[in-house]
Amino acid sequence: MENNKQDSSQLNTKDSTAESVNNEAESSTELETSTTPSTKQTAQSTPPSSTKIVNTESHSDDATSTSNRKSSWWVRLSILLCLIIALAGIGISYLLLVELESQKIELQTQNQQTQAISNEVTEALIEPKRRIAELEIQQQNDSLAYQQQNQLAKSHQQLQERVATIAQRNPNHWMASEAEYLVRMAGRKLWLENDPKTAASLLSSADDRIEAMKDPALLPIRRALAHDLAKTNAIKTTDVAGTIYTIDSILIQLDSLPLNRAKAQSAEDLAEQHVMTDSLDDWQSNLAKTWHSVTDGFITIRKRTTDLEPLLAPDQQWYLIENIRNKLLQAQLALYQHDEVNYRQSIGFARTWIQQYFDLEETKTQEAMTALDALITVKIEQVKHTNFESTRLLQQLITFGSLVPTEEPQL
Repeated sequence: MENNKQDSSQLNTKDSTAESVNNEAESSTELETSTTPSTKQTAQSTPPSSTKIVNTESHSDDATSTSNRKSSWWVRLSILLCLIIALAGIGISYLLLVELESQKIELQTQNQQTQAISNEVTEALIEPKRRIAELEIQQQNDSLAYQQQNQLAKSHQQLQERVATIAQRNPNHWMASEAEYLVRMAGRKLWLENDPKTAASLLSSADDRIEAMKDPALLPIRRALAHDLAKTNAIKTTDVAGTIYTIDSILIQLDSLPLNRAKAQSAEDLAEQHVMTDSLDDWQSNLAKTWHSVTDGFITIRKRTTDLEPLLAPDQQWYLIENIRNKLLQAQLALYQHDEVNYRQSIGFARTWIQQYFDLEETKTQEAMTALDALITVKIEQVKHTNFESTRLLQQLITFGSLVPTEEPQL
């Protein structure tokens, strides 16, 4: 701004000097015009030599005035150019100033936005940091509790070992261990093999061991064993072995079962049907027999009461027998696993295929169908007895050497 003021002051001084020069030039021209008549008079009165001198002086004055005019025009043009340059500089500087101000405002807004975002981020991180701190404290507490639990478990184990060593000093300890082992084996026979008879014999053997100890304090164990033995004997058992042997017999005679094939009438049957009588009263039957003896060779009509299946090829017959054998083996496996649903489905498929593809008039086929009808009605009983009452008491006897009372005695 100060430079612009200095430029304007210089321009003003140049304008003032130009105006003064112009005024002087005008005054000189006026003087020349005023002096010209006198010069003319003097020229008339003076001799020719004097006129020549005056003309030379006037020509010199005209040259100086024209030169002054040209210099004034150049000065004015330069001043105008300086003014234009100064105004352009002022405009450009103003535009730059406005742009700088706008950029400054944008930077301020961006700074405000970044500050707001940073504030939001810090506020959002406060809750996770607090939660992490709480979780760290909780983890420390859990680790302390876990250490305390391990210490308690170790102390409990040590206490049990001491009690077990004290209990082993009793001479009847090995008999109690044997009784507990027999009860465990009875449970395995009952729940894994579904053999209640063997389980009952094992329970009775455990009761004999407890009875041999001759300790009246062990009467609750004998009572629990008697209760378990009664529940085991009450279980209805399925004759798994007999059922499997019946399926094996069907499997053995499966290859000898005759297939359902179309049968042709024998010559003897045809001859018996076509025998004519000598009586005249039987002329109608004799005529019919004669007609049948003639037409039997052309058309054969057979009546069947069952579904007629097409004859099987040898490879199809082999596949049929193997499929029936596979279903019977699946029935045996389901019987071992006490899976009644799969057992009944397998027996049903085998029975349907034998009835559909084998000759039902043969004795072997009828025997197989009778056996399958009996097998499909077999009901597989599930063991509902889940545990023995005597197991807990025997474990107490082995661990502590005596039974632990269920209720504390009142003082």
